[in-house]
Amino acid sequence: MPATARTWSIVTLTLGYLVTAHLAFTNHTAWAAATAVGLLTALVALSIAGPRRRLWRWVVLLAGTAIVILTARGFPPLPLLMPPVIIPAAIAITFGRTLPAGRTPLVERIVRGFHAPVIPDAAVLHYARRVTWAWVVLLGCVALTNAVLVINLSPGGLLELAGKAPRWPVPPAAFAWFSNTGTYLLIGGMFVLEFMVRVSLFPDDPFRNPLHFIREARTRMPNIVEALRHG
Repeated sequence: MPATARTWSIVTLTLGYLVTAHLAFTNHTAWAAATAVGLLTALVALSIAGPRRRLWRWVVLLAGTAIVILTARGFPPLPLLMPPVIIPAAIAITFGRTLPAGRTPLVERIVRGFHAPVIPDAAVLHYARRVTWAWVVLLGCVALTNAVLVINLSPGGLLELAGKAPRWPVPPAAFAWFSNTGTYLLIGGMFVLEFMVRVSLFPDDPFRNPLHFIREARTRMPNIVEALRHG
C-alpha cells in the first residue's frame, strides 16, 4: 500500500474507532462495541511493520474477528479498555527512556533536528528537556487515571469481571468522556499550551505562527527523523 494511502487509512480508522468506542460506552450498544473492536483490529493490523508483518497481521485479524463475534453477542468489549491505558503509558515510557544522564531527551532531539545544521541555544535545549519531563508527567498521569477508571468501570470493569464489586463504581459514560475523548483533548491541549509558553519564553523565535511552524516542521522532517534515530 502506498505511504499516503496507508496514512489516510490509519487516520480514518482511528477517527472511526474513537467515535464508535464512545458510542459503545455511552449508549451501551453491542453493535457499536463490535464495530469499534473491528476498527481497532484493522488499525492494529495496518500499523504492524517488520519482516514478519504478514504473519502477525493475519494473527491479529483472526483474533480480532473472534473478539468481534463475541462482542456482538454481548461479551464485554475488553479490547476497548486497553488503548486509553496502553497508548499514553507507552508514549510516556518512550519520552522517559531518553531522560537519564548521558542520553538526549526526546524533545531536544526534535529541536536539534528542526534547527539542523545550526545548534540551538543552550536555553532552548534546557527548555526542551523540561518539555520532555512535562510530557512524561502528563501522559503518566493520564495512563494511571485511565487504569483506575478501567478497574472500577461498572458494568464491565476489571474488578467486576474478577467477581468483585468496585468500591467507587465508574459509569460507562464517565469512562467514555474522559478515556476516549478527554485523554486526546488533554494531549492536544498540551501541544497548544507548550507552543504558547515557547513563544512567550523565546520572543526572538522566528516561528511564532503555528501554521508557519507546522509547514517548516514538514519541510525539515528528514532532519528531525535523523535526529530521533541517532539522538
